[in-house]
Amino acid sequence: MKNVAVFCSSSNALENRFYNFAEVFARQLAIEGYNLVYGGANVGMMKRIADTVREGGGKVIGVIPEEFARRGLTEQKADEIIVVPDMHERKKKIIELSHAFVALPGGFGTLDELLEVIVLKQLSFISGPIVVLNFDGFFDHVLEQFEVFYDNNFAKPQLRDMYFVASCVDEVFDYIRSYQPNLDKDWHKVNKEDFEK
Repeated sequence: MKNVAVFCSSSNALENRFYNFAEVFARQLAIEGYNLVYGGANVGMMKRIADTVREGGGKVIGVIPEEFARRGLTEQKADEIIVVPDMHERKKKIIELSHAFVALPGGFGTLDELLEVIVLKQLSFISGPIVVLNFDGFFDHVLEQFEVFYDNNFAKPQLRDMYFVASCVDEVFDYIRSYQPNLDKDWHKVNKEDFEK
């Protein structure tokens, strides 16, 4: 399990605590010996993570859409940059390259990426670990919405096993190191008893 996809914010307008936390995570990623796979941008938390991983001796692989590259948003110091036609192909390539997935604080794009890998894992298209790094309770409301799905039978409660919620950086890497795939091959069979508490 060498390549870790990281989903996070590309905003330069965040409070410093988010960038500082991103650096803590990225330093540990490099120490653990993982490669970073990310959106390839030179802005926001994305840049801070890429810079920190590279400074720590880790490999950085960026995947960026052509339009963003034309706007000068490509991280020039990455070890490898893959330019793709659009956002859809960007997600597809990041997922294809990665063995594990970690979501840090981010906006709609981060949430889109997180939900996509959860759905792909639910449907058995991917099998790697997915971690929500819930720094300072950032994802609390998203996770509460997931519970609404479970409580109202829109999703099987077993889907909680599709992802892990970490409260600190150490928990992320403990989980990835010890991860054993546990896929629901019968995801398409939905019965009322699946939802009984």
